[in-house]
Amino acid sequence: MRQRSRGGEVEVTVIKRPSKKRGHEEEHSGAWKVAFADFTLAMMALFMVLWIVQPLGSSSDEASEPEDGAQRATTPIEGGTGIFDGISRVPVELEDLRVVLPPIEPEDVYGHYNSPEELLQLAELLDRVAAELDAVANLEVEVVPQGLRILIKDDEERYMFERGSAVLDPHFGSLLRRLGEVLRNIDNKIIISGHTDATPYPANALYNNWNLSGDRALRARHELVRAGLPETSILQVTAQADVMPIRPEEPEHGANRRVEMVLLTRAAEALYREIFGDSYTRAQYSSSGAKLIEASEEI
Repeated sequence: MRQRSRGGEVEVTVIKRPSKKRGHEEEHSGAWKVAFADFTLAMMALFMVLWIVQPLGSSSDEASEPEDGAQRATTPIEGGTGIFDGISRVPVELEDLRVVLPPIEPEDVYGHYNSPEELLQLAELLDRVAAELDAVANLEVEVVPQGLRILIKDDEERYMFERGSAVLDPHFGSLLRRLGEVLRNIDNKIIISGHTDATPYPANALYNNWNLSGDRALRARHELVRAGLPETSILQVTAQADVMPIRPEEPEHGANRRVEMVLLTRAAEALYREIFGDSYTRAQYSSSGAKLIEASEEI
């Protein structure tokens, strides 16, 4: 501001200078923060890409043989292209734990299985059948003194039969038919038994757990025969109702509902025939007197 006198009057001139405040505000605006955030995000993305493609446990002089798509989908590549093998989205470390086995063919199982070692081999094959059908929770196989015990049971999400009936769930129908396909060429005789829980029917009902367990065992037999198991392979179909529970302390538990199959060894089959057949020495009585009948040598 300048002052000057002019004939007694004072003239005031005001000079305005540009303010630097606006530029200062622009310097401290939020635009640079956005740019910095974009830069940081880009760096993080670059870091993640470099980490993903970083080879695990490979050296510069290791090279992998090229593989076709089908083989690479199930076989980790040595040397790798990172934690993923390029096709499968399963980490290589996890794929190493995954065992891909060929499906069981009926011709793979034939003859007679008698020794514990042979029965154990058959049990392992049936475990593979269960894995093929997503039925690991529904099939239990164990070697017992009488042969091979195959237990087919409910799981937490699927019931083998509709409650109180012999209507078979499709999942279990597929499982039984697959078992029939695999076992149709074996020589072992088979016993099938049906089991229920202890939930009672009304006292005056004409249908009860004995009928129910028998109908379920017969339905299982039907599915096995339908898949090619010879009718002559099955020696007996029995109803067990609730008298042989797996959980005797919980007689109404769902685990007691099941169908069991026993593939008999030769010794167990011979014992069965002694009990129910004519393969034992006995006396036959008639009006002409007693006659000793020798044990049959045929089994």
